Amino acid sequence: MVVFDEKQHRCRLCGNYYSDSDMSEEHYPARNTGNEDVVAVDLGKMFDTFTSESVHAEIREKLNHGETLENITGDIFDTQLSTSLFPKGRTARTLCRKCNTFLGKYDEAYLRFFNLDGTPKSINGFQQHTKYQIIKAIYAKFLSIPEAAGEAFDFIDFIRDDDSTVYNGNWNIYFVKRDFSSDLLGMKDIRTGKITFDEGVVYELSDDKFIFNLMNFPKHSCFEMTNLFDILKKNYKLVEGVGESGGYHAQVFMSSIFNTIL
Repeated sequence: MVVFDEKQHRCRLCGNYYSDSDMSEEHYPARNTGNEDVVAVDLGKMFDTFTSESVHAEIREKLNHGETLENITGDIFDTQLSTSLFPKGRTARTLCRKCNTFLGKYDEAYLRFFNLDGTPKSINGFQQHTKYQIIKAIYAKFLSIPEAAGEAFDFIDFIRDDDSTVYNGNWNIYFVKRDFSSDLLGMKDIRTGKITFDEGVVYELSDDKFIFNLMNFPKHSCFEMTNLFDILKKNYKLVEGVGESGGYHAQVFMSSIFNTIL
């Protein structure tokens, strides 16, 4: 009788190998930031639906009966345009249980940032240590996105040391707060992605409120974004939306749509 060893996984944080049962289901982004039931949207049907006269008539009738436009369009989206893709949220088996537990305090710090909408006046009141935990929480989430599975990141030690305040590596994170310029018809797409430039590579991760881009080259000056390390400063500027250009987010989105079609 041949006995096969249980499949071994390498933890992306500590680098050790573990059996499948010793790995955790890591949510990316965090489960309580909009990653609880990820759905797929039929974009073609969406445009047909919202340009349909019968749908317009249905919306007008419901508005006349006191329903809000947000609730009406939300109901149409839920019942006609979306199908559940990840009912329990998007997860990956990229971290061992011990490392996942260790990162829990970082996720708690980021949740405080998330719940306060990243408002500079509010974040200024955080201790510097908490701000570093927020930064490390986002860097750590990029370890779990599938597009970066083969990437050898140089910020591992920075994440693993809770007291570290120095990172001089090659990877920078820039982010924006979501608004209607980043979300088509107000729908908050939280897919991950990767785009490649002559200068290097850009990875994307987002949640219900923020869009983060990790890159190994200086940000293009035409895209206005906030450097994640700027939250350490007093009265940092929080950039909202992606502007008319769409930023990296639009390119990641279109690349994903194109790959789906192919």
